[in-house]
Amino acid sequence: MKKASMINRRTRGRPRSEQAKQDILKSAYKLLKKKGITAVAAQEIASGAGVSTATLYRWWQTKEALMFDACFEHVMPDLSVPETGSPLARLREFLLRGAVWFCSEDGKVMARLITGIHGDKKLQQMYLERFYRPRRQVQMEVIAEAIACGELKPDTDPELLLDALSGPLFFRWLQGHAPADKKFARSLADKIIPAFMAKGR
Repeated sequence: MKKASMINRRTRGRPRSEQAKQDILKSAYKLLKKKGITAVAAQEIASGAGVSTATLYRWWQTKEALMFDACFEHVMPDLSVPETGSPLARLREFLLRGAVWFCSEDGKVMARLITGIHGDKKLQQMYLERFYRPRRQVQMEVIAEAIACGELKPDTDPELLLDALSGPLFFRWLQGHAPADKKFARSLADKIIPAFMAKGR
């Protein structure tokens, strides 16, 4: 009976523990919307979530790792590659969806995070490993599919194509000198993708 009671207490505790973790992520993201990653203190995050700083470090080794997870978890659904359509159609849709996101409030938060880690090699590496490279790999795989099914030329350089599509959009997004919007993304796709397409497509 005693053993069963202990199991029940553990079971009831898991949802509360998970809720606390989600509260921490929400608190961290809320703060990131107001200021850069280096300006946020661990105590601020803990206070916003109603937990102690010790609770923060139960799941994350550093405040920065927590801030990255808070941002990435929030934006990942909006920046996923579509699962339906031909490879080229999915690549194009991804580009257009990204442009819409760049113009959103979440896009501004991510821009603040990226500019806030400029010059910090450790944080830049964390950004590349936890966010940029995994997403880029998925996009590279879509391009490889397009080559394999004959939509793109066999000698297509996936790195070059991806950078040609996303580079100008990313540059406008960070510099802010011109709109990084859906209209610009569509123009990029219309001009760049055909240069890599196989004949007859």
